[in-house]
Amino acid sequence: MLLSFHEVNEYLESRRTLGIKPGLERLDYLLAKTDHPERKIKTIHLAGTNGKGSTLTFIQEVLIANGYRVGSFVSPGFPTVRDHILWNHKPISEKVFLELLNQLVPTIEEMDQKDMAPTEYEILMVICLLFFINRVDIALIETGMGGKEDITNRVIPILTIITSISFDHTAFLGNTLASIASHKAGIIKKNTPVILGRLPEEAHQVVIDKAKQERAPMYILGADFNIHDSHSDWEHQSFLFQYKQIKWLIEITMQGIHQMENAANAMMAIECLKEQGWTINEESVRNGMKHARISNRMEVVAKNPITIVDGAHNMASIKALRRTIEVLYPNKKVYLLFSAFRDKEVNEMLKYLDEMATRLVVTSFEHSRALKSKDLYAEWDYIPNAKKAYEVVKNTIQKGDLLLITGSLHFVEQMKRIIKQ
Repeated sequence: MLLSFHEVNEYLESRRTLGIKPGLERLDYLLAKTDHPERKIKTIHLAGTNGKGSTLTFIQEVLIANGYRVGSFVSPGFPTVRDHILWNHKPISEKVFLELLNQLVPTIEEMDQKDMAPTEYEILMVICLLFFINRVDIALIETGMGGKEDITNRVIPILTIITSISFDHTAFLGNTLASIASHKAGIIKKNTPVILGRLPEEAHQVVIDKAKQERAPMYILGADFNIHDSHSDWEHQSFLFQYKQIKWLIEITMQGIHQMENAANAMMAIECLKEQGWTINEESVRNGMKHARISNRMEVVAKNPITIVDGAHNMASIKALRRTIEVLYPNKKVYLLFSAFRDKEVNEMLKYLDEMATRLVVTSFEHSRALKSKDLYAEWDYIPNAKKAYEVVKNTIQKGDLLLITGSLHFVEQMKRIIKQ
């Protein structure tokens, strides 16, 4: 039996050596042993290479503004294990987390003996589901990787959303868009509505075929619902959302041109919920959309110099980040500090960022997968210590210039702690 949250952290940390283990048989065993909590919760299930966290946040804010109790299960990249499991914004308490984990420990030990040891995230998923029973009106569940074999893919959704598809996690999901799409499409369920963001043609067809096979009603951005009259500046963005005869002028404060598409996907989700009988009023929609924020996405963390952190961790999100910076800060010199996991398209990302950077410094961070100098193909300016790298870039920058820190979500989270020191 675990007696403190310090012991919880040590217990879960010891399971990180298990890494990512494909397949859902371990999760199924845990769910069966806990009387199938996934069957007792209404859920919206979100997948996508990029955009799912922002889309989830928009939906979450609208529903909370309307008085609903909303649970959220969000992807890796946060300071503590508790931050993955939210109830109306707030992380699960240490006390409740400890109680729920202790409920699972006998089953986990039994599984360890049977050579089917569950991973940290499989355990987190079950704790999340147990926590949400009788506490939430609806749960928003974000996949960690892919969909078909992701630990979240035992929920029984009332709605699914696929925000985007591009290259990421290719060692697990395959190195073609069609292969990646087949994994993401695994969240589509029989007769359950699915919202599709803008997808590349190769991926789009795979997802459409799966939706038809499951007889899942489809709502496709650019066909069934649309964005018109968009406007962006460094304070806010606005656009006209249209679905059938319904039109909403939506204002958001999340930065990034791509956030308008995420907001449109969220608006379509709200309309789907209304069609299913959920009561959602106009004021809560406007307030929720406007006040939605997500950390580590175009987040301003200091003003002198202007310092922005963004967890753009794959090529598609790097392209979106550069496009956003060029639109919102067209006349500023950009100083860049970058680090990522070494299994990403690191050198391609660096080449693309270098085209807009006055100076680009590459560093490392505390993680077993963090890139090192040997992972770099070109002679990039590399300073291994992240704190020293930050000080070097900050001392180089001129008044009015922009400092952009990007790459892995784990990296930008560590950099925020360094900046606050």
